[in-house]
Amino acid sequence: MKKERPCELNQKLKRLRTSRDALKQNNHKKNLLNKALRDRNVEITDSRDQWKTRSQELNCQKEELTQQIQVVQMELQNAQKKIKAATEETERARMRVDEERERANRLQAELEIIRGKKSRA
Repeated sequence: MKKERPCELNQKLKRLRTSRDALKQNNHKKNLLNKALRDRNVEITDSRDQWKTRSQELNCQKEELTQQIQVVQMELQNAQKKIKAATEETERARMRVDEERERANRLQAELEIIRGKKSRA
């Protein structure tokens, strides 16, 4: 093996130091990028967990509202049935009143006819 001159050794040493410094700088940049990516990953995971929790809360509210809607619909149907029954009863009562009026009018007419015959006689 031949002996290297000090000038060549210094140049080689300088190249090695420059290469090492470049590697350190690249590794430092990669470490910073990895840290930023890990932080972003944690942030995304937290955000996802928050959305899952919010989604579950909204689903619970949706179920509660659906149940309330069903209860209100049943009450509405019952009220509509009662209104229909009351309307039918009112209509029947109105028909009875009309029939009684007609009967009263006929009876009144008959009474007037009978009174008219008595007063002529």
